[in-house]
Amino acid sequence: METSDTLVDLSLENLLLKQVLENHNNEQLRYGFSIGELHFVYDAAIACELVKAVTIYPVPNTPAWMLGLINLRGALVPVFNLENYFDFKQPLIGHNLLLILGKGEKAVAFQLADYPILLKNLTKLSVLPKFIPKLESYVINAYQADEIWLELDKESFFSALGEKVCF
Repeated sequence: METSDTLVDLSLENLLLKQVLENHNNEQLRYGFSIGELHFVYDAAIACELVKAVTIYPVPNTPAWMLGLINLRGALVPVFNLENYFDFKQPLIGHNLLLILGKGEKAVAFQLADYPILLKNLTKLSVLPKFIPKLESYVINAYQADEIWLELDKESFFSALGEKVCF
């Protein structure tokens, strides 16, 4: 596997993001992505990367939503299919990208059908809307734009997924 072929170069995007951040220092920017009918956000400043066309090594006797592990620069990163986890009926179609949040042993990856988008001018909701039960404990904020965007406590959510895999 040639790493240069599999990693999507975000350096130009990061330079552009830095300029945008400097021009909008009072406005918090976030990236957004969709999993089925749910829309999620994460702070534009957190460590993340997109990986494409990488081998996922399955782990025996795990739920279908646990796709396996990837080797990312020597670190084993768990890969989840959140569409399966949330029981969405539509199959994941599109780019089959992996979004990796975090670094090293705290990194997790999950499939996306399309690239994340940069979101600005989100309005924070004062009351959290009702969610599917698998999310209720992990949503820390909700924002309104054209859709409702959810911000998860990523560490708690993915730790709980890891515990379900290791039961």
